[in-house]
Amino acid sequence: MEQVESITTKAVFNTSLEAGIRSMILLNEHYPTSLDFEEIVKLDYVLVYSKDFGGPESLHPPIPNRKGELAVRRELIRDGLGLMKRFGLINVLCEKEGIYYSVTGDAEPFIKLMKSEYSLMLKKNAKWCVEQLNHRGFQYFNNIFMDAKF
Repeated sequence: MEQVESITTKAVFNTSLEAGIRSMILLNEHYPTSLDFEEIVKLDYVLVYSKDFGGPESLHPPIPNRKGELAVRRELIRDGLGLMKRFGLINVLCEKEGIYYSVTGDAEPFIKLMKSEYSLMLKKNAKWCVEQLNHRGFQYFNNIFMDAKF
């Protein structure tokens, strides 16, 4: 049984499925307000490396030069959002200001079923991330990104 869990975990790590689930959980915490793609990309990075931003323990281990991940992770997140849309868990909203994403009514019941240690940590970090966003605004994170030495 231990071997099956290890294989399953490795198969999902850094995939569009993982990125889509993280995006869905972020959007669920931020509900009812939607987010655009750039906001999701930045918040996903903050969510994954929360400790770099004064938050709870990071989801992924700190690696050198991880700031470069922002460019790489864009495609994973875009694919993940598409996957969650196909599953009926995320809506795509076309507004005058641009394209935005929000969760559907099916997202929260799905999220509540997620009980693994990683899932609980992910939900905790998403809650912290959105609290920081609501309290400090996006400019706070943008300033950290500009000054970052990670």
